[in-house]
Amino acid sequence: MRYPNRLQTALLFDHPHDILEAAVRDFARIEEMKSGAIFNVPEANPGKFYRLFNGSEELMLTFEYIDAPANPDVFTAALSSTVTGLLCPDIRERIARSRSHILLEVSHGVMGGVEDDPKIAEMFQQIGVKQAGATREQFDRRLQILALMSRIITDHASPSAVHWTQSDQLISGEMFDSFAATDAPSPLHIHPYLFGPQAGPGEDQQLGIRTYGARHWLGREILIKPNVLPWAANFETILSFMNVSLVENGYVIPDGDTFGPEDRSLSYRVNWRDADPEDGEAGLAFYELTPLKHVEHGFLADDHVPDENAINDRSFPAGLMPEEQDAKVELANEWAEKRAMAEGIGGRFEVRAIGDGGAPPPDPDTPKSAQVSQPTPSNPGMPSLSGKGLRAKVFGRKGI
Repeated sequence: MRYPNRLQTALLFDHPHDILEAAVRDFARIEEMKSGAIFNVPEANPGKFYRLFNGSEELMLTFEYIDAPANPDVFTAALSSTVTGLLCPDIRERIARSRSHILLEVSHGVMGGVEDDPKIAEMFQQIGVKQAGATREQFDRRLQILALMSRIITDHASPSAVHWTQSDQLISGEMFDSFAATDAPSPLHIHPYLFGPQAGPGEDQQLGIRTYGARHWLGREILIKPNVLPWAANFETILSFMNVSLVENGYVIPDGDTFGPEDRSLSYRVNWRDADPEDGEAGLAFYELTPLKHVEHGFLADDHVPDENAINDRSFPAGLMPEEQDAKVELANEWAEKRAMAEGIGGRFEVRAIGDGGAPPPDPDTPKSAQVSQPTPSNPGMPSLSGKGLRAKVFGRKGI
């Protein structure tokens, strides 16, 4: 679901701690300085549990110390992820030796996020009760608050591991602060579950990605099938794809179109896949990204439409337009709408002709396309791990 209301973090410790009251005080002081928000404490069990509430935003927070190990069963899905092991190879040992943990929770509304239960949400919908916290701004606010709560706890005592439940990420305590310092969506908020066939003798392992967490912004997860590119390069593109849709005036790349940075260092096709109960992912819809070009890794797919096949789509070349007038108008309007979306985020829309003979020569007034070059600091092509490097550099393309 989009914008889940109830967000939680669990911080695991090797020893008992008596830090909760001091951490709550620090949080209230720092958040008031940052945003002006003032939290009341309607419920408290000193040193063990604190409930905070801000009436103006209807934000409810809980801090709870549990002098016992966390239930290992809740980590089953996260431990099945290859990325969890890559980020923290000894994560299972850390969980096994935990002796106490702190649970943090953030939600909007006085119901404490119970509306996230589908049955309760359906009941509320039937009686006309709006879901609390159901906007992107409120969701981002909850993520910011939870990150601050978690980071303040880690300042008081170093956890051995942190479970960020929104994306089901298990991260070492040492790495968590750097993850939490990044604006959402980031690698903290999008979990890349890796999959792929077993490599044969002498073959390189090919990995694909199914995300967990993208649905909370886009309503769908993101899929990249196994391919020869490094999974980290594909994951960077996933974050870039998300950020294109989430910037001001942003949009999801239309079904069948491609996108990439202005320097043409990479290109991916986007296909919208509806939920298919037979594919093992019942109930899940995906945005599927297919790599077509990646200069840094020397990759070029057979079905990549060459850069030089770009045409002047404003001139509506007769050799490429449909014969029927209504179809011509429909296609011209589609191009105009997509051009407006791309230009709305500072990008550029481009149409390319498939094949060698279908495209007329470019209009003499059309600026010459930029030459493909390896990304450099002055010519940024690849985004950082946050994926934000493509925000102002992305453009849409349509092969015809």
